[in-house]
Amino acid sequence: MGDVELTKDKDEELELLKLYVEPHRTKSRPVVESDIERVLADAIKMHKLCYIKRGLYPAAFAIAHPQICDKDPLRFFVATSGEVVINPVIIRHGNSLKNDLEACMSLSNEMPIKKDRYYKIEVAYLTIDDKTATRMVEKHAALKGIEARIMIHEIDHLDSKY
Repeated sequence: MGDVELTKDKDEELELLKLYVEPHRTKSRPVVESDIERVLADAIKMHKLCYIKRGLYPAAFAIAHPQICDKDPLRFFVATSGEVVINPVIIRHGNSLKNDLEACMSLSNEMPIKKDRYYKIEVAYLTIDDKTATRMVEKHAALKGIEARIMIHEIDHLDSKY
């Protein structure tokens, strides 16, 4: 999914932009094996959304499912790399916080704000198996800097924090 075909079709872009929902307080529910078809279908649209300008911002590093679904949001997000991050959990973090500017596509006309985030984290999550696209596999990652900030920001969306 990492090789997204960027659309030149303005009608398709407008349809994709209609997927965004207002910030809401519906906490996402964990993804289970029976959700994979839905995850894959929504992930394709979400991945394309990462590359479409919205408000002040030319693109997004990632899009969380609660940003396009407020009725039954699932606990996953899609990064611009195409990776689908499912049920992420921060298992450890460093002591150091970094205060930096951060923005959000859900608040597309708002200027970035300064936000404290852990500089280093370790995270466990599931992703779609590349070989079969029918099951989830477990992954672990040690992230720092902007990658850690993005992961924490998206986890906030999954926990209904904007």
